[in-house]
Amino acid sequence: MDCIALYDSGNYAYRVCRIFEQRGLIFQVISTPCRVSKTGCGYCLLFPEQYLDQVISVSAASGCPVREVYRIEYVQDRKKYTRIL
Repeated sequence: MDCIALYDSGNYAYRVCRIFEQRGLIFQVISTPCRVSKTGCGYCLLFPEQYLDQVISVSAASGCPVREVYRIEYVQDRKKYTRIL
């Protein structure tokens, strides 16, 4: 299952993505889905749920705290976003 982490800035998502790339983990920065975005357009980090704790801790340690995390589930071929943090 995949998750998305929302940040206060798109630059935070890119910074955290680069940190994980340096560690050999390739995540994606994607446009924040309209259904979960509260501030209009933005970017978020897409990653496998098994890395949730690492994403939260690395983000906080790098000065880019995670604002919200959503689990992406597929229901009848449509994406459903469930807030988990």
